[in-house]
Amino acid sequence: MQGEAAGRAKTAEEGRQTEGFPILVAGLGAVGVAVVHRLHALGVPVRAVLSPLDRQRMSVELAALGIDLVIGSGNWGADLARQDLAAAGGVVLAADDDAQNVDACLIVRRASPDVPILVRVSDPTLVRFLQMTVPHLDVYSMGSTTAPVAAELAMHLISERQAHPHAPAARRPLPKVRPSAVLAWTLLGCLLTVAPATLLIAGALHLPVLVAAHMAWMALMADGEIGSRLLQAAPTVRTVSFVLGIAGKLALTCGIGLLVDWLLTLRLPGVAASTAVRSQGHVVVFGAGNVGARVAELMHKRRVAVVVVEANGNIRNVQRLRSKGIKVIVGDATIEETLQTAGAYAAGVALALTNSDAVNLNIGLQTSDKKVGVPTVVRLISPELSAHVASYRDMVPVSPVAETASHVCRTVERVRVERISLRHPTQPPPELARPTGRFAGPEFQPPQQGVAQADEAQAAAPEAGPGHEA
Repeated sequence: MQGEAAGRAKTAEEGRQTEGFPILVAGLGAVGVAVVHRLHALGVPVRAVLSPLDRQRMSVELAALGIDLVIGSGNWGADLARQDLAAAGGVVLAADDDAQNVDACLIVRRASPDVPILVRVSDPTLVRFLQMTVPHLDVYSMGSTTAPVAAELAMHLISERQAHPHAPAARRPLPKVRPSAVLAWTLLGCLLTVAPATLLIAGALHLPVLVAAHMAWMALMADGEIGSRLLQAAPTVRTVSFVLGIAGKLALTCGIGLLVDWLLTLRLPGVAASTAVRSQGHVVVFGAGNVGARVAELMHKRRVAVVVVEANGNIRNVQRLRSKGIKVIVGDATIEETLQTAGAYAAGVALALTNSDAVNLNIGLQTSDKKVGVPTVVRLISPELSAHVASYRDMVPVSPVAETASHVCRTVERVRVERISLRHPTQPPPELARPTGRFAGPEFQPPQQGVAQADEAQAAAPEAGPGHEA
């Protein structure tokens, strides 16, 4: 009897969860599909709005899950507005196009002034405009949700490496020639050349030291008249004149080279080679896109030395990062010379956050090699590849799709409970199930003790023994 009663209560609970307040999801790209799967696994009623293209790709998979499907037109913003928004728990707009999401957001808001909307927008100007002008709105993007996670992973890996000083020694970059050093050695060479030449000329021609110094300096500057006068003097003076002439031409060549290098660095930073990074224990971020730029700014705010490597020096994030004092190196991250210039082999942690899974994996394999031993956070869109890389000890994968879907699910859970409580104050909020499968993110697992708390607990309880881990 008790088993039957429990079964009836469970059935009633499931029926209550699926009654009313469904979440409308539109824009079924990688993020949208992950959101639908996770919400369904949580027990949240989901209604997916499919465009004709989405219908061809996803209708069979979503129908197999038992998800309510709405086959719409190309303008799925208008299709959403035709739904019963008053009975909806919220609207999730997850397309890859900012303009499409913004249009759909405004259409839905005109149709319903109070339904909660979660809209995916990456452009910061559009984000600020929507937040100021559209009520009951949560704006998210893959950059805003993934960057804090990647930054926390980087700080955790840095603390772990500092706690293990016997980690493999990092491979030092090849020495680079600094223009300032070249200039200093050139001036020193000129001084060491002119000083003895002055004494020789003064002694051979019986001239005052100042006059001899002037003649030596003019000979160094390849003055023709002074050179011809010195060539008519004694053999020792002729030899000195010859040496001074060669040294002057070398100094002039070095000066012109340094001037051209300075002008190229000043006016064409994307073309001129960057100065090699000499520090150790810094953070190297590969990719200055939405995720990489945000991570670099977060680390910079924490006063951590950051170096950013970006292949395209013309994107706006490069100038923004440089204006904040963050060093940006323009170059191909898959080339050994670029890694050496960025000091990647002496870094405390590396973050491969470009838009290409293949490039990120290539960087991770080079920096996390056993001979190098630099822990690397690798951004991977593919969930299968991310799960496979997770088994590799020195690489930590992070999926923007998974992190964004996790953020959306947490926000949906909050706004849906608020909406249910507002409409039915006496009705208790639904108890959500726990998702399973490849879309079950870490945010649904039991909370774990933080690194700092674990260190404090271990220090306060030394009797736990070496085998105990918090």
